[in-house]
Amino acid sequence: MVTKDLGASPDKIPVGRFGSVEEAAEVAVMLAKNGYMTGQTVNVNGGWYFS
Repeated sequence: MVTKDLGASPDKIPVGRFGSVEEAAEVAVMLAKNGYMTGQTVNVNGGWYFS
């Protein structure tokens, strides 16, 4: 995420910090375990952008 936007800084993200690998992995595990959710986009970005 940060390598594509060199202007990225934690003060521009609503949660005030960059995410960790573990936080992204938690979302991946949740998606793998959930057999009911389909066709969703999950943005793991601390609120940096909304779609």
